[in-house]
Amino acid sequence: MRKLFILVILSFTLIIILSDSCKELEEYFHDPETESITDAIKTSAIIGYSVSTAMSVMEGYQLPNVRIKTGCRDFPCVSVMLIRIDDTCPFSFSSGETGEIIVAGLWADEETAILTLLLTDFNIHTSTFRLKNIHTIPVIRTLDGKIGVAFAGMDINLNQQSDDLLEFNLLTQEIESEFARLEDQQPEDVYVAVEQNAWFIEIDQKNTPGDLWDDSFVITGGGQLAEVSDNTAEVIQQAMVDVTLEQTCAANPVDGLALVRIVNTEDDKFPELGTAILEFHGSCDGKADVLLATGAYIGSNGRSIRLNMQND
Repeated sequence: MRKLFILVILSFTLIIILSDSCKELEEYFHDPETESITDAIKTSAIIGYSVSTAMSVMEGYQLPNVRIKTGCRDFPCVSVMLIRIDDTCPFSFSSGETGEIIVAGLWADEETAILTLLLTDFNIHTSTFRLKNIHTIPVIRTLDGKIGVAFAGMDINLNQQSDDLLEFNLLTQEIESEFARLEDQQPEDVYVAVEQNAWFIEIDQKNTPGDLWDDSFVITGGGQLAEVSDNTAEVIQQAMVDVTLEQTCAANPVDGLALVRIVNTEDDKFPELGTAILEFHGSCDGKADVLLATGAYIGSNGRSIRLNMQND
């Protein structure tokens, strides 16, 4: 009887252990985290829209949602303009968003500039931060009429607004260094892009600078986010190649590839490792297709997952 009692206790304990292990395994396998990708897409969207607007204004187009605070008569010059944002503007990720984007630019000519963007009473809401401003990004109109933009993680500012950001006191060497970023070779492979901390946006105005609704943006680049606490460490790497945004669809990009990779270690838990390659499709359904997934993401192979780019 005693042996039977011990056997029952051991069996019950084994069931509990296996149950906990199965629960941990079930929690381990999950869909790829897309928050960092959508954060980069939203940031690129607001940069692309603001740059396209500013370039059109500098070419003499009058846009109903733009007020010019300081204009340019001769080049080089500094110009400041205010862009109104509301539900009638392209890429409104949340209903009821209103505010202004202040664009301050150091313009070498009407086709070349270094811009700073400040968001006032309006934030791009993301899962990890509220975007406040973007500091000194180089912009140039290329020979084929498209607009090139380059920025890096150091250009994304999460601090409160500061009038100091509107003051351009750049030395000639600093200006040349900014424009040199536009000449960097853009990666053609997500595994190469993920090692960078640089992003490139190509803006196609479709030969209609006065119509912002038909613009498209193509994003290429990569970077990583790292978070360390007392008992956890997490690194998320992300990359995009030829990810295309159309003004008519704020729910998802309509083309291109993205990579997300996670390394997460936490005390008393399995190390979380996962890599996924996503493909964006033409349907504006808020989803992306998982082309390949390994590790913690392996169960998502061949499925479509939701991006959650729009906030209700």
